[in-house]
Amino acid sequence: MDTKWNFSGQFGIITGSASGIGAALAALLAESGVGLALVDRDREGLESVAIQCARVASVEPLAIPTDVSREAEVQKMVKKTLERFGKIDFLVTSAGIMFRTKFPDISIDEWDELMDTNLRGLFICNQLVVREMLNQGRGTIVNIASVAGRSISLIGGAHYCTSKHAVIGLTRHLARELCQQGIRANAFCPGATNTPMIHDNISKEEIDELKQRIPLGRLADAEEQAKVIAFMLSDGASYMNGACLDSNGGSVML
Repeated sequence: MDTKWNFSGQFGIITGSASGIGAALAALLAESGVGLALVDRDREGLESVAIQCARVASVEPLAIPTDVSREAEVQKMVKKTLERFGKIDFLVTSAGIMFRTKFPDISIDEWDELMDTNLRGLFICNQLVVREMLNQGRGTIVNIASVAGRSISLIGGAHYCTSKHAVIGLTRHLARELCQQGIRANAFCPGATNTPMIHDNISKEEIDELKQRIPLGRLADAEEQAKVIAFMLSDGASYMNGACLDSNGGSVML
């Protein structure tokens, strides 16, 4: 794969890297000279992605099975990353789950389960990594939100939509608070993408209907979304801070 990004000498963390956009980003960045800490609670999937990345990487990736909603596990993950690489130049938070339950039927347990991963986990990862970036005096964060965080979700439930709005709000606040200390923070808002999250939750008929709502007439490939994130991490986006970058095929919902 020919990429125009050069991340030689940089080291970063990608959560949710066992599948979907996180895995695609890992594969893309592995060829660009970066040292990667790959993080996911799916141990088997994580090991598979790490093996694939190791085949093309100049720096062998570090696979760290982690439940991001558990602070102690994230603390260990950050520690292992620093022990291996010595610094953390960037963080991409791709870990997330989705439920389609209608609002009247959402249980407190289901609400908490989704928020634990999509919001609590993202907060913990951001906070612990930011502390290290402040010591370094620099760093870049890309938090994965969703088109749902811009408006509503045509796929997930109200709790999923709420979590993604919160991701954008948190990211914007970090951008304002941390930028003068050398840290950039931006949110990425992908539209419907060919990932296990989509195919595990939606029937083929529903996917066909969804495609008709997208002006480009198709779902995104995870690799397409990974290229946008790579740009956001690169020096080419050095003046981008507090942005919410959309990649949704023209699916502008009011």
